[in-house]
Amino acid sequence: MATPRKPAGLLLVLCLVLCAAAGHELYVAEEGETLQTISVKCDADFILDDNPHIQDTDDVGPGTVLFIRPSI
Repeated sequence: MATPRKPAGLLLVLCLVLCAAAGHELYVAEEGETLQTISVKCDADFILDDNPHIQDTDDVGPGTVLFIRPSI
């Protein structure tokens, strides 16, 4: 018997659509990156405001998905 699939793909598509509508981009953190290095690399001053799922700056690791709103 097949295991039911989780709708992760649908959730990802929904996030992409909402991000695009809001002018945000998605960024996937890589090994050794910190919120500071990602913020500088992406010119994103509001990285903590846009990612309420990040409770502590140490919560970022490889594979962490972040919403990026470039600075104006």
